[in-house]
Amino acid sequence: MKKLNTLIVTSTLLLAAPGSALLAAPNSASAAASRSVSTGPLNGQRCDNPGALQRANNSRFVCAPDGARNVWRRIERPANLSAIVAAIPGYSLLATALKQSGLDTALTAAGPFTLFAPRNAAFLALPQSKLDYLLNPANVAVLRKVLLHHVVSGSVLSSSLESGTYTTLNGTQIVVRVNKMIRIDGARVTFADVAATNGVMHGITGVLVPSDVVIP
Repeated sequence: MKKLNTLIVTSTLLLAAPGSALLAAPNSASAAASRSVSTGPLNGQRCDNPGALQRANNSRFVCAPDGARNVWRRIERPANLSAIVAAIPGYSLLATALKQSGLDTALTAAGPFTLFAPRNAAFLALPQSKLDYLLNPANVAVLRKVLLHHVVSGSVLSSSLESGTYTTLNGTQIVVRVNKMIRIDGARVTFADVAATNGVMHGITGVLVPSDVVIP
């Protein structure tokens, strides 16, 4: 059984914080970042390599899914995990949830962290009553537990993920299965190895709910 060594101090700080083609494992985030593109005005232009990073015009951009195509999106400095989530259109509900729980600020910390990020479609696949419950300010403690279940300590590229269990910053376990594709608790990784200044993000197709959390 494979476990990442959870940082107890970091987890405590996080808990206290205020209130589409399938991908096989890519080689590395640094390889994606090294792919060259035009240095002209990039924001909104089409790109070919989801997860690739590029500097241009004193700004930083990420190649991100936007509907049926991939486009360059500007990342606010510094390019930490919160900034990257906010920059990608298909992850706006996650950005809202992070802000609602106060974890948007926590994910600007040094880390490093690995974030398994549910895309908008994953949140919208939940029954409306469950989504409303999670985003209700009265249930922020539950939302925080669910979101921390998506984060592990350390910066783990998709090429380094192995089948087994990983300990999250909530102290719970997620199950990783690596075969022709990568699954996290059954959710597919569809957007991998987006490098941040404080870790790495992998986009997934489902919202992961720890076994000790019941969402009415």
